[in-house]
Amino acid sequence: MIGFVPAAELTENPFEELLASFSELPGSVLKAQEFAQSALLPKALGTKDKKWTKTLLGSEADRVFSSESLAVEVYALTHNASKDVGHNWLVQMERLPKASAPRLWVNLESTTATYFAADAKGFQLVNTLPTSSNEELLYHLGNITEQLGWDREKLTVEVCGLGHQKALAFVKPYFKVVKSIKADKYVKLSSALNKVDIESYGPLLRL
Repeated sequence: MIGFVPAAELTENPFEELLASFSELPGSVLKAQEFAQSALLPKALGTKDKKWTKTLLGSEADRVFSSESLAVEVYALTHNASKDVGHNWLVQMERLPKASAPRLWVNLESTTATYFAADAKGFQLVNTLPTSSNEELLYHLGNITEQLGWDREKLTVEVCGLGHQKALAFVKPYFKVVKSIKADKYVKLSSALNKVDIESYGPLLRL
C-alpha cells in the first residue's frame, strides 16, 4: 500500500504523524529520509575518523549509513535523526536492478532530483542536485554522462517523479533511450488509480 502526504502538511515529526494516520499499522514499516549533506564511499575506503567530511559537507557527518549488499557507506549530516531512519540513497540503491550497461535513474522532486548512475561495475555516482527545471535536468544528465565518460548512444535514462512526463519529452532528443519507471513491475494497480499518475511516485513504488 502506498500513501502520500505533502511535505507542507507535515510537522517536525513526520514519521510519527504519518504512522498515526493509519487505523492499523502495516506488518512492516520502513523509514527512509533524504539528507542533503551526504557523501557516498565504497565500504573498503570507509574510516572511523569523520573529520574529513567537514570539508566535503560543511560540517562533520554525525552518522554513517551502511549497505552490506552493496558494500558502500554514506556519510551524512542528519542533525541527529532517529536511529531507525535509513538513508534514502541506500534504500533506493538496494532496490534498483543491477545494470549490465551504463544506466541513469532520476527521481524528480519539487526543487531537487536524485541521480543514480551505474554500469556493469556497480554504482559510479549518486547525488541529489538542485533541479527546478527541465533545462537543469538536462544539464545534470549531460554533466554526469561526461564525467563518467559514457556514450549517450549506449546509455539508458529512466525518469520518474514530479513532472516526469514533460521532463521525458524534453530530454528524449538528447539520449538514445529515455523511459519512465514501469509501475506494474513493482505493484498491482487498482482500477481506482487509472487517473493517477502513479509514475510520479517512483521512489515509493520501489519500496
